[in-house]
Amino acid sequence: MRAVITGSILLALAACGNGSGSNPLGSLGSNPFSRGGNPDPVVVSAEGRTIVPEGSILVPAPVEVRPEAALRGMILRATATAPTQGYYGAVLIPERRGAPDEDGIVTYQFRVFPPVEDSPTGPVRTRQLTAAAFVPDKAIAGVSGFRIVSQTGGVSIGR
Repeated sequence: MRAVITGSILLALAACGNGSGSNPLGSLGSNPFSRGGNPDPVVVSAEGRTIVPEGSILVPAPVEVRPEAALRGMILRATATAPTQGYYGAVLIPERRGAPDEDGIVTYQFRVFPPVEDSPTGPVRTRQLTAAAFVPDKAIAGVSGFRIVSQTGGVSIGR
């Protein structure tokens, strides 16, 4: 009986690892259909320019932007509704390395990967895309607002 209880406890603790540490599955997590985690989509070249992920497009739908308070900064959360199901990998990519323009506006591109094949329209709930970016307090100092760019234009919010 003790062996069963001890084994159950060890199994439960091993399941709490969440793909980190000495887990032989690495970052695969508990989803057998995943591609092994999400790599950081924002890459910066040696010259300091932001590299846009190959194959990504600006989100094709209007965007809703919501700033949220966070410890030592803020989270800029953008939501859009795709025209069909199947869009994935939503990310906010800063232009100008996140530096504000002459008007004090920091611009982000809301980019996604389109579906590989034709996808059904489906209900709105299944087509929603959300991306977020953390903006530290140091970066907010000279900023008067943020702009999120999509295919249909952009949405600006003031600080």
